[in-house]
Amino acid sequence: MIVEVGSQLDPDVAWPEGAALTMFAGEPVQLMLFLSHPHELEVQAVAAAPTQFAWVDSEHAGVLLYRLGPVLSWSEATYTPHLFEPDEGLPSVDDDAVVQIVLVDRDTNVVKALHRVRWPEEFAAAVRASVTRMRDTPYSPLAYEHALAALHRRYPSPEDMVVDRADAHCVAEPVNGGLG
Repeated sequence: MIVEVGSQLDPDVAWPEGAALTMFAGEPVQLMLFLSHPHELEVQAVAAAPTQFAWVDSEHAGVLLYRLGPVLSWSEATYTPHLFEPDEGLPSVDDDAVVQIVLVDRDTNVVKALHRVRWPEEFAAAVRASVTRMRDTPYSPLAYEHALAALHRRYPSPEDMVVDRADAHCVAEPVNGGLG
């Protein structure tokens, strides 16, 4: 999906509130944030340093935790490669480990902010290995839901998960010539 600030996504699609994460070989990792009437601080945070990430591999589910800028708290996007159709591409993280962060006003479907960063290789390798392992494991919707429920019972907030459970952490670097 090619997006730019001010463009409108498909107006016939109603996006749920929250975050969506896609990872396909040959494309940047894409973190889509769908918020109703995002506040100006949320719009500014998309490109504000530091951009921090943490990854949790919970066997049947992955959780990408992210903190955008110095003001906003940690948030999360859950992930399994099995929720995507095979014709969408091979779930993976490319070697360049570019992440495109897109903030969309879900009430208007207008892109409010866009920023590209790069994960350090060690972090990208941890996520890549996790995605590959999940991709090669038969999918069980029950196991996926159970893994997420167990994580949220044990670690009720994203901050708890970052501190007490994350398998990898990083501060991403802005991509030069990015969309800032």
